[in-house]
Amino acid sequence: MALVLAVALALVLGIALPLPLHAQDTAVLRVTAQAPAQGLTGATVELHLEVMTSTWFTQPPQLPKLELPGVMVTPPSGQGELVRDERDGVALNGLRYTYLLSAQSAGTLHIPALRVSAHLGPGGAAITAESAPLSIAISGEARPDKVVGELTVTQSFALAPDPLVQCGRITRSVTQRADGVQPMLLPPAPLADVAHFKRYPREPEVITLTDGRGGFVGAQRIDRADYVAQEAGSFALPPLTLHWTDGRSGAAQSQTLPGRQVDVAAAPAAPPPFSLSEDLAKLRHGARWALPAWAMPVLAGLAAVGLALWLGWSWWKRLALALGAAVQRGRQRWRASEPCYWRAWRREARASRPVLSDFYRWMRRSGGAVALRAALAPMNERDREFAQATLRQVYGTGAGGDGWRARLASRSRAWRKAWRRSTPARHALPVELNPVNQGRDPRTGRS
Repeated sequence: MALVLAVALALVLGIALPLPLHAQDTAVLRVTAQAPAQGLTGATVELHLEVMTSTWFTQPPQLPKLELPGVMVTPPSGQGELVRDERDGVALNGLRYTYLLSAQSAGTLHIPALRVSAHLGPGGAAITAESAPLSIAISGEARPDKVVGELTVTQSFALAPDPLVQCGRITRSVTQRADGVQPMLLPPAPLADVAHFKRYPREPEVITLTDGRGGFVGAQRIDRADYVAQEAGSFALPPLTLHWTDGRSGAAQSQTLPGRQVDVAAAPAAPPPFSLSEDLAKLRHGARWALPAWAMPVLAGLAAVGLALWLGWSWWKRLALALGAAVQRGRQRWRASEPCYWRAWRREARASRPVLSDFYRWMRRSGGAVALRAALAPMNERDREFAQATLRQVYGTGAGGDGWRARLASRSRAWRKAWRRSTPARHALPVELNPVNQGRDPRTGRS
């Protein structure tokens, strides 16, 4: 009996427990679109799109792009209003986004189903849902110069200087604030030209008004124009009239902004900081001057040189190129000459680095030998012994101190003179072909 009860309890638990777990794991996404059934032409209609779920959003919902022919559509700014609801016993929470619609003509505005995709927790599964289609009846005549909504208009004047004088300016500012109207629908204030003034319009300032939480409130537009007085007198700036349509009743509304009477005084004559007539008189008296005797020949010579340069420009250009090439060839010959290598070796001898790179280059250029022993082979025994001692000092034991470089530099002067005397001229025959040197050793130069 106990075994039967245990089996029955296990079956009941196995059937009952998965139900709430399954219900908890199933995420719900509901998309609802709400809008008024009627609207006026040119008015701003708010389309609210509520995206709600029974869990939470792991990422912001992906809203659809709404495009309607003949309708100005402003998509949501990205900030949504938090909303909560309960449907069929399921607690829902989510966000409410607002589309702003402004139809330009009367008729029926059909809003299609709006598809929204979102990633819901737990697990971040992607779910898609869509709203039901809507229809809005738009009535009224389209008037592009009128605002449909609640409009508040104010103006102000600023004079610079005050009181106004000729060439001064008066700035007229007209501020329009409309609740429930998109900024693009606010028309510019009619700040027209005024007689006796030069008008300079400024860029308008158009902003969107919100409630600080992303909710749309309306729009504000400020138009300014500077009027610069062209002459003195008493003039009047005309009044301005703005028209709009009440957003609730559809009745035509208007408001006239009063003008202003402006007295423009003559600009005071500012005395010059110096007397122009006296300065002109002084210049006329001081204009008696003469050129020195050498000025005319110098000017004539400069003119002749300039004319020669201008007429022989191509020749001068070729001459400059030839001189540049000659300088380059001379520089190359100098770099390949024995004195240049000798100067490099002298600089290396005065340096503190224990190297003989420039010395070997000079020795090869001057004596024609690569190794020091071969270069000093024609020299006397004393020079060869000095070379051996120097090589041991540099590459051997290093005994003898650091004076080997100075001694080598001093001794190389004598070697340079000997190598110069033994170096044949460019037009001379090689040693082995010269009859004068017949019977001499070509390596040592001895008979």
